[in-house]
Amino acid sequence: MNSAHSNSKGFDCVIVGCGPAGGYLGYLISSLGLKCLILEKRVAPRYKPCGGGLTRRAMDLLPFSLDGVIEDMALKAEVGFGEGVEAATVTDHPMIGLVMRDKFDSFLAGKAASAGATILDDTVFETATAAHGGGLDIHTSKGVFKTLMLAGADGVNSRVAKALGLWKNRVGCPAIEAEVYPSSDELLERYRGSVHFDFGAAPKGYGWVFPKADHLSVGVFSTDRKANGLKNALVRYLSLKGLDSSRAKGPRGHMIPLGPRGGPFATKNGLLIGDAAGLADPITGEGIYHALRQAEIAARCISDAIKGPKGDLSTYNRLIDKEFNGELKYARRLGFLLYGLPRLSRALIRRGGERVLACHLDIITGRSSYKKIFFKAINPGNLLPFI
Repeated sequence: MNSAHSNSKGFDCVIVGCGPAGGYLGYLISSLGLKCLILEKRVAPRYKPCGGGLTRRAMDLLPFSLDGVIEDMALKAEVGFGEGVEAATVTDHPMIGLVMRDKFDSFLAGKAASAGATILDDTVFETATAAHGGGLDIHTSKGVFKTLMLAGADGVNSRVAKALGLWKNRVGCPAIEAEVYPSSDELLERYRGSVHFDFGAAPKGYGWVFPKADHLSVGVFSTDRKANGLKNALVRYLSLKGLDSSRAKGPRGHMIPLGPRGGPFATKNGLLIGDAAGLADPITGEGIYHALRQAEIAARCISDAIKGPKGDLSTYNRLIDKEFNGELKYARRLGFLLYGLPRLSRALIRRGGERVLACHLDIITGRSSYKKIFFKAINPGNLLPFI
């Protein structure tokens, strides 16, 4: 990574956070010929608790090969509710690429640096103030940097969101994950090339198993903001999957900021992307695709604001609201059917698990939308067989 020791000329854009959102935005901004600084509070590379699933639509966004980063490819998905597998499907093309976040984030940071971005890690963002003559002064643990635009990609507890006055209407839900090293190669091989989703493994949530090169990432997620006992739920889930909790590294918890939520997502010269924007999938908690897609939208808006006559980021609010909030409203309604009515969802999975899986795959591959699936789900002709 490059180092930034002086800032006499300032930057076109300062990005806070070097996860998928910040790293990819840095790559895109720099590729457009803009001068970009990325600030990361931790020393890279750093471990990040995350399932590390790159959905097909997320992989399709990236304009470069992920060889050497992806540790396994899922051609098979299994979904269950309690004991046993209720449905399974196998595809011809990988539906999910499995990565470790430290490697994936470092990979995107490297792409940003190669495109010309300056990256400064071990640097804490403190606040942003109006600069004399326009733009912003970015106050950090390593000094003050001048910029025209600021992008907050600093996660669920975004300091940038608070500094810009964009901290409101947030719904954070808990997840806990462990890296599990199976006792035998045979046990690891059992999960190779597949992903597992088990609904009911956590209150109003699910459990997952994602294989990596030499271990399994296993976790539970709840859409209940006040869910307690997730550590115990994870231990029970490990037992259900035939895995030994004593061979688990961690576990570590984190919050997932679920959409939809009311904006704004931008001010005149600052915006939010990724978990800082607070728009993760309210059913699965998926956030990486959203982070990458929001980075694409943000890059275009930042470039237009700097190079165009308008000079502000107001269009970002409209574009994010249109693309994400409308869709996530239907996802939340589906989430109520799935998590709020457990007897119905159990029947749906047990009697129509293949259809549930097909709908899930249609979403993660970008073939369908939550809106279309919602109206299919509430059609009495589709529901009556399961009631």
